[in-house]
Amino acid sequence: APFTARIGQSVLQGTIDRLVIGPDTIRIVDFKSNTVVPAHARDVPEGILAQMGAYVACLRQIYPDHDVRPFILWTRTAWLMPLDADIVRAALERTAIP
Repeated sequence: APFTARIGQSVLQGTIDRLVIGPDTIRIVDFKSNTVVPAHARDVPEGILAQMGAYVACLRQIYPDHDVRPFILWTRTAWLMPLDADIVRAALERTAIP
């Protein structure tokens, strides 16, 4: 699902692999084919967490009345890993997006 949204002074454009829109909840699913699959969400690489944080921030603007929940689908193991929205938001805040 392609999207465009503003975060701070930056305009982000991207494509989310899967976007599931329910009446109150949006689920963002990004497929990752890394050879090493982390055992816990806290071990996900920082860049992936920041990417998911950007997706969450953008979709909260587009769908302000929905709960936005990020997930990674690790294709190597077919594991759908839920990510905590606070963790991905913190990773985004550590990036250099102005």
